[in-house]
Amino acid sequence: DCSWPDAIKRKMDLINLLQEAGGSVLSGKAPPPELVKALVSKGLGYGILAGACITKLPQIGNVLRAGSAAGLSALSTELEVVGLSIHTAYGALNDLPFSAYGEASILCAQSIFLLALIYKWSKAPLPRVLAMIALLGSFGAGLVTGHIGRDIIRVAFDANNLVFMAARVPQIISNFRAKATGQLSLVTCGINVVGCVVRIYTSLAENAGAAMVRQYAISLALNAALVLQILLYAKNTKAQAAKTAKKKKQ
Repeated sequence: DCSWPDAIKRKMDLINLLQEAGGSVLSGKAPPPELVKALVSKGLGYGILAGACITKLPQIGNVLRAGSAAGLSALSTELEVVGLSIHTAYGALNDLPFSAYGEASILCAQSIFLLALIYKWSKAPLPRVLAMIALLGSFGAGLVTGHIGRDIIRVAFDANNLVFMAARVPQIISNFRAKATGQLSLVTCGINVVGCVVRIYTSLAENAGAAMVRQYAISLALNAALVLQILLYAKNTKAQAAKTAKKKKQ
């Protein structure tokens, strides 16, 4: 039998951890603190994965119902897709537990769909759309062929903080100038805030590295700013939405 730290280093999954904890309880012993910590971290990690499956859906629903991407920045969404792609590659290439980074891949897929909607309703130029497709395709090909390895991804992940800042800042500035948030979803931004708080804890518990903790801390601050703007500009946003709906009926 190995020690608990050794077992945790082997990245025991949630089921194994539950079995070990249950075995300790049934034998009349309290589970070791290291096991409890690992169990909480894994549980929260898989909870975030479940939450990620619906995070972008309220935002996508807003856009589909309104038939408009008003208030949503194409540049912000493009950068978010890039950042989430790098995040996913970092976790996979560094053999991190899927529970520690898996939501990035789920959110990336949803963000790509949202970006397609923004392109559609904002009538984005075809060269811009093709450039984004080429960028993602090249990145995926580089990972599959091994031309993009751990060292490159590590550098890219360190720079990812700037990417996520660049992804959120244009949206925050746009909201400030308009004094409204358009189709931006409070539910989506709120889930992002909660997710970042939980991910800071799980990243520390899973020894995911300082770069990942920094990224979630920055994302927490930026998503909190968006939530605050949605609440502050709620009245103006409703007024603008009513005005737009009235114009469509005319």
